[in-house]
Amino acid sequence: MKNKSIKVTRNIVLMWVAGLLLVFSCRKTEFMPDIVGEQVPYQNGATQEIGQLLAKHSETKVFLAAWQKSNITALIKAQGIHTKVTVLAPTDNALKQAGITAETIQKMTIEELSEFIQFYSFWGELDQAKLGKYSLMVRSMLKNSKFRVPFYDNEEPIGRRYDPYYYRHYLALKDGNLLVNGKSVGKLIYEAATDGGIYLMDKSVQKPTMTILDALKADGRFTFFIESQRLAEEAFFDKMLDDIEPLWGYRMSKEEFLSYYPDARAPYTRGWIAESDPMYQDEANLTLTATFAPTDDAFKRAGFNSVQDILAFNAKRGDVRYDELYFEPRGAYPMDTLFSYHRNWGRIAATVDPSYGMAMSNNTVFYSNDLDPILLNDYYVNIGGSAQVQYAYKMPFAFSRNANQIQMKIKNADQAPVNMVETDINTINGPIHVLDNLLVPKGFKLK
Repeated sequence: MKNKSIKVTRNIVLMWVAGLLLVFSCRKTEFMPDIVGEQVPYQNGATQEIGQLLAKHSETKVFLAAWQKSNITALIKAQGIHTKVTVLAPTDNALKQAGITAETIQKMTIEELSEFIQFYSFWGELDQAKLGKYSLMVRSMLKNSKFRVPFYDNEEPIGRRYDPYYYRHYLALKDGNLLVNGKSVGKLIYEAATDGGIYLMDKSVQKPTMTILDALKADGRFTFFIESQRLAEEAFFDKMLDDIEPLWGYRMSKEEFLSYYPDARAPYTRGWIAESDPMYQDEANLTLTATFAPTDDAFKRAGFNSVQDILAFNAKRGDVRYDELYFEPRGAYPMDTLFSYHRNWGRIAATVDPSYGMAMSNNTVFYSNDLDPILLNDYYVNIGGSAQVQYAYKMPFAFSRNANQIQMKIKNADQAPVNMVETDINTINGPIHVLDNLLVPKGFKLK
């Protein structure tokens, strides 16, 4: 049976491939001498299995106990004798930081231990030579059956629009350290096994339990950001229903309105939480992305001292209405533009193909080590799909660094770069990066 392949972040692979094609396409023979001799199969030289490697390390006793007590070995063997698995093995000290000890493992059921081990494991062999400064996404073995994500893997029948959700890890290297989800977990220590390999981690990696919106609510620093969008959405629907009532002769419900105009306004929750899909009633669709969240203090620096100030700004400058001539919602609130840059990569400004709509969304899950001008400043946020290539949407942000401080701004904007005061708050559907100021596009007036 074929090994399960490692799921690599799609956009980075495409960029590497494109770069290689550019280098070699013109005069390929000058750089590609004839192959001499026979191809030698790759051999990792390992002599021990994963369990044996864990056993020889005195600092992984707790994880080894979980490995031995779980049914992970049977799960791997069920995939075939040549199946390989790579394990991110936390040390005893790392697990202790997370409140997990040998006594904890003793009390866990086999099912709980299986999920515990699967979160830290992924199919395939990933040696350290494949890692670099930018994140490489791998899907863990652990599935969350509550969620689905955009369809890429084509492992189910044709016509399916979404894939099952598996917890993900984003791996990279920096200054000799292994990064997982943007944060260092200690010095890079990798050992190959006959059935895969292990990376030792001196710091714990927690399984995310909240969506982006849940995490923002729980944090407490983002009340203005969340509530102003929630209340703006309520105001939008109230305005629509008020305008429609005298035309249609009755006041319809919000649900009925959305049945006629499903794309009238993207709900404030879209992209932050899981959305129901009638095609998959037991699983909710999840958008994977990074969010640039401004703190309440960021709004105050911009002159908004309360949520009501933001709503008043919307009411004064907005033109939301139901158009009697075309029988459709029209207009927007001014803060919709700012919020699109903070949570949807400014796609509100993307050019839309008049025949096919917006180009396909590209990957936007980027951790702090990926927020690099070399990687991202010419990156396409939307490209491909049915839309013609001239309607691809290029990165609207210019990322920069001031010493160790990550900064960003909207390209061509008059404002100075905005500081990221915290990065890599991990959630089920991507990282949150915290900003100390609002992102303001060129020509946008806050006063």
